[in-house]
Amino acid sequence: MISSATFHVISTELVVGSFAMAGVCFLLKALQSFNILHSEKISQVTDITGHFALGFGLIATPFAIISGISSSPGSDISSPLLVNKMLLSMIATGLATAALYARYRIGIKVWSSKPSSIIQSSTGLAASGFMLLTASVGGKFTRNESLFDVLNLPFDTIFLMPIWIIAIILVTGLATTVLSILNLRKKSAVQH
Repeated sequence: MISSATFHVISTELVVGSFAMAGVCFLLKALQSFNILHSEKISQVTDITGHFALGFGLIATPFAIISGISSSPGSDISSPLLVNKMLLSMIATGLATAALYARYRIGIKVWSSKPSSIIQSSTGLAASGFMLLTASVGGKFTRNESLFDVLNLPFDTIFLMPIWIIAIILVTGLATTVLSILNLRKKSAVQH
């Protein structure tokens, strides 16, 4: 039987790899939204792969969280780094769930207009970014180094994000929700 620390490394790599792949796909979709990249094949592949990777990352996330808690040196979550990891992973989980739900409910038409395409790709990119930031905080906790050390982020304080970032996340989440509701109403009006 493997230790919880080893299982945490395995599950974390699955989460980070999945969210990184999803981030690349949503970046390509964002470039297509701004007419920088034109390819129907890339569009189909990135849509399917990005959402699948996001879903797989979501499935692997609870395993990474549970194994991380059981393998942490202390018995409680008293470190500001661990609190920030929890906060960031929950933000990423919420954004990923919103992106998957919008794609499931609206279907391929989520990419049919520029505003909805930008919102969908932004939500997927934000989810990927926050999960990668979560992994970076984990590196800071275990090895005292982070991929984002050059940005000098205050990982050791609980309030990691400035108000303007929170506002962007809130607006993106609300816009995704409103877009989903409006498209659902259009679908139900057509069916009657």
